Amino acid sequence: MNYRATPYLRLLLPFAGGIVVGCTADLIFSGLLPTLCLLGAAVFSLARRRYAYRARWLFGLTVFSFLFLAGYGRAVWHNELRRPNHIGTLAMPAEGLLAVGLVCEAPARGKRLKAPLQLEAVADSAGRWRPARGRVLLFVAEDSLPSGLRYGDRLLLRARIQPTEGPRNPQAFDYRQYLHFQNMHFQSFVKTESIRVLARDQGSLWWTAAYGCRDRLLQLLQRYFHTVDAYAVASALLVGYKDELSEELRAAYAETGSMHALAVSGTHVGFLYSGLFFLLGRLPIRGRAGYLVKAILVLLAIWGFTLLTGATASVMRASVMFSFYLVGKAIRRDASVWNILAASAFALLLWNPYFLFDAGFQLSYAAVGGMVFFYPLLYKRSPVLPGWLDEGWKVLLVGVAAQIGTLPLSLYYFHQFPCYFWLAGWVVVLGGALFLWGGAVLVLLDALAPGLAVWLGEALYWLVWGMNYLILRIQELPGSVLSGIWLPGWAAALLYASLLFFMAAVEYGRARWRLWMLGALAAMWVGLAFRTIQQTEQRRLIVYSTRGGRLIDCVQAFDLTSLQDSLPPEQIRFAAQANRWALGLSDSPPVFLKKELHAGAYCRLRMPFIAAGSCILVVIDHARRLPPADAGAFPVDVLLLSGNPNVRLADCLQAFPCKRVVADQTNSRKRAARWRAEARALGVPFHDIRADGALILSTNPPLQR
Repeated sequence: MNYRATPYLRLLLPFAGGIVVGCTADLIFSGLLPTLCLLGAAVFSLARRRYAYRARWLFGLTVFSFLFLAGYGRAVWHNELRRPNHIGTLAMPAEGLLAVGLVCEAPARGKRLKAPLQLEAVADSAGRWRPARGRVLLFVAEDSLPSGLRYGDRLLLRARIQPTEGPRNPQAFDYRQYLHFQNMHFQSFVKTESIRVLARDQGSLWWTAAYGCRDRLLQLLQRYFHTVDAYAVASALLVGYKDELSEELRAAYAETGSMHALAVSGTHVGFLYSGLFFLLGRLPIRGRAGYLVKAILVLLAIWGFTLLTGATASVMRASVMFSFYLVGKAIRRDASVWNILAASAFALLLWNPYFLFDAGFQLSYAAVGGMVFFYPLLYKRSPVLPGWLDEGWKVLLVGVAAQIGTLPLSLYYFHQFPCYFWLAGWVVVLGGALFLWGGAVLVLLDALAPGLAVWLGEALYWLVWGMNYLILRIQELPGSVLSGIWLPGWAAALLYASLLFFMAAVEYGRARWRLWMLGALAAMWVGLAFRTIQQTEQRRLIVYSTRGGRLIDCVQAFDLTSLQDSLPPEQIRFAAQANRWALGLSDSPPVFLKKELHAGAYCRLRMPFIAAGSCILVVIDHARRLPPADAGAFPVDVLLLSGNPNVRLADCLQAFPCKRVVADQTNSRKRAARWRAEARALGVPFHDIRADGALILSTNPPLQR
């Protein structure tokens, strides 16, 4: 890679660095805009002047400073909380807020209907309307409105609008941060009787057309794909609509490394790009003018496909990436792919700096970068194969190259590695390509020749059925997925650094890059080894936040004793699995609290007492009465109130003096609030798991009274 041929890559790095610092600090200083203007003027002035070679660093430093500060400013100004009349500045009445807003994205369906609402106005206590801004995520219990909710609906609602909640359990997915990077900071759980649709189709023409095209495509697919799973995968493959996917199919595609095929993204746009250039290559137009004509036709087709599939974020990113590639190649045939990728990323981050923290954005560019560098490297060292076999081999190598590029991110975000991704890749790439082109023909035939469309629809149905069958069988192969791999963020960064040093060593052939690569790998392994040594000393008691039951982990080194009620497995996984992986723990048979007796080396249970090392916890629930006042006091470390018992905190503390009172999520909000007030009056620390999150106690060294 020629350093001088990638100017946008050099511009992207300081701009992205400024975005990272801006999102971390999230602070506007008073001189930000004047400083940015002065630096911009200095860049313009220095670019027009000639200066000595030894002073060339001055221009570079000025450009770097300008871009870094521009990225910083773009990030902090993009936060909608800084905009005037934002809902975050309003007082929220207890009875709820009367507001008018516009549904600004297509609602997503699941256990609850989720509809992003862009507020327009709110009413004060006197009934006077005033302008308001801010995006609120509505959770609607059931979609029983006459025609449902859709993009562009203007709503009148009365609801309690609250800030989005962070994770209640350690290492759990931070949904609040995810919504923050969607520029959404408030949420509301509303009933359908609290909502009234004032008007329809009030959104922008572009998005109304995009969602309308998507809905018509979904209706067409429902006619030809008559089973739930076939329709779910067909709509995901063609439109990127994944609301109908069952948990079984989601798990199968995720554990075989094929989930990317179910989101309309770079893979689909790549199929469209290559297929159209193949067809247009048969036209009798040659030379530079011919290439420009082909590029324009392909650009129109790509953006038409983007509109047809609902213009989701993933396909928008891919369309921008391929558009920059086409324009770059049309202007300069020798344009560097790395420069084109950097230019598209720069444009996307200029539009929305929060894309930098989006897992899809990161994985997209990592996959393309892996394919650009590693695919030619692997193919060059491959054996010569017959033509029919060579095409399948190319598909395999493209999948391997993309997997290398995304490996650190995949381990960091998903904590698993699909061992048969190469096998599933043939299924989803070849099957997905056939389905994409077949689906395009199906749309045309449905309008022009319905009789032929029925035959093609039946063939595509069996194609999707076969894909699902093969993916499920691959998932069932022994050792199909290595799960529980916990890679910290710093380790993922070091792994990417080692990959970059390896790429530099291959590109420039210098030994120093190989040494840097080995140094980055050594630093990563030393850090992971030190973390493992620390885990051998861990002694913890963790009371998780779970609905409808209790879940308590007692941890000694790598040994886990899980005390629990009869909770659904998926609820246990959601609450505790990520934290157990982070602590290096493996699953162990549960100990049910109703058993009331367990004697282990570290954890001992004799209800109402739980002992974890030196820490003693007593459980007070509705099934157990407090001992009589003359029975004496039994000091404990933690008093756990569970099952909503009707007790006074003073009586509990008289029987069990403790250092900390904890109320789990099985208690009512009203009673927990009463206990908190009592604890404050008595001067005892109080922890409400519903409000404060899981309780994590270190039991080594012993708690001090």
